[in-house]
Amino acid sequence: MANFTYIGPVRELLPMAGLPLKGALKDNILQVLKHQGILMEDGLIHTIDDHDKLVIKARQLRADITILKEEVVALPGFVDCHTHICFSGSRAGDYALRNAGSSYLEIAEKGGGIWDTVTKTRQASEDELRLGVIERAKEHLQQGVTTLEIKSGYGLNVKDELKMLRAIDKARSSVPTGLISTCLAAHIFPKDFNGTKTEYLELLAKELLPEIKKQGLAKRVDAFVEEGAFSRDEILPYLK
Repeated sequence: MANFTYIGPVRELLPMAGLPLKGALKDNILQVLKHQGILMEDGLIHTIDDHDKLVIKARQLRADITILKEEVVALPGFVDCHTHICFSGSRAGDYALRNAGSSYLEIAEKGGGIWDTVTKTRQASEDELRLGVIERAKEHLQQGVTTLEIKSGYGLNVKDELKMLRAIDKARSSVPTGLISTCLAAHIFPKDFNGTKTEYLELLAKELLPEIKKQGLAKRVDAFVEEGAFSRDEILPYLK
């Protein structure tokens, strides 16, 4: 038997239907519906219509009805397609350096930035990382972000990259936000690795990626192609 829920009235509702897939959005193509209600069936939107009319149908369906007392605007959740919210430590000091003109890689070369985060993340337990992901995902949700891509990349070895991805995976059951994992073990060349960049990438391809697939921890792989990290020629064989 279907489970119906209803919420309304919504002062303004933006269905975001019929919009271009890319490019700027102009005000005259953005549809804004007034005084709307939202009827859901088993957690999925069933009908959007005028509140006064739709709430009658909701009562007929014996829906669980929420009548809003405050004026609200409803729109589809935001998608943040690039985050690094699985980490330990703080980058507050880097913020001042960036404001002073230092680049991301300049800070890293001095032992700050990513290297400081790598050290702290390696020291953190899997559960500490999991709790951090939950806290930050909830903060995103409060801002309307309902889907988050989360990269690893602060482990920079097989053991700690897996630890990060497991933490993200285990956080999923604690937040309503959709969490999408990406392996970014090719974030930067780890300075404690005993070998070349090519050998590091070969290690990831032979040992890390098969284990990620086996454990079902991620379906996506990313890499940082930039001066001071990896070149295009170094990364292409890894991604293939």
